[in-house]
Amino acid sequence: MRNTKAVWALVTALLALAALGGAVYAARYYNEVRVMDAVIAVPLAFGFSLAAVILSGRARAERRRTLGRSGNRVFVGLVRVLAAVAFILAITAALALAVFAVLVLVFE
Repeated sequence: MRNTKAVWALVTALLALAALGGAVYAARYYNEVRVMDAVIAVPLAFGFSLAAVILSGRARAERRRTLGRSGNRVFVGLVRVLAAVAFILAITAALALAVFAVLVLVFE
C-alpha cells in the first residue's frame, strides 16, 4: 500500500524549493528581472511549503494508523525533513525581502 499523502508532500516541497530557486536564478541572471520583481515567488513557496508540512504530518499519521503498512518509514521521514527545510527557506526568504524592502524605503 502506498502513502499518497507522502508523495504529494514530496511534490509540494519540491515545488516550493523550485519556486525559490527559480526566483533566485531569474533575479541573478536576467537583466529584466530585479529582486522586487521576484517577490511573487515567496508567497508561492510559502504556500507550497506549508501544504508540504501539513501533508507530511498527515502522511506520518496515516503510517501510524495503518501500523506501518502505508508507506516506508524512511521515505515518510525524509519527506518530513524536506518539507521542513522548504518551510524554513520560505520563511527566511520572506524575512530577507522584508528587510530589503525596509532598507530600500529608508535609503530612498
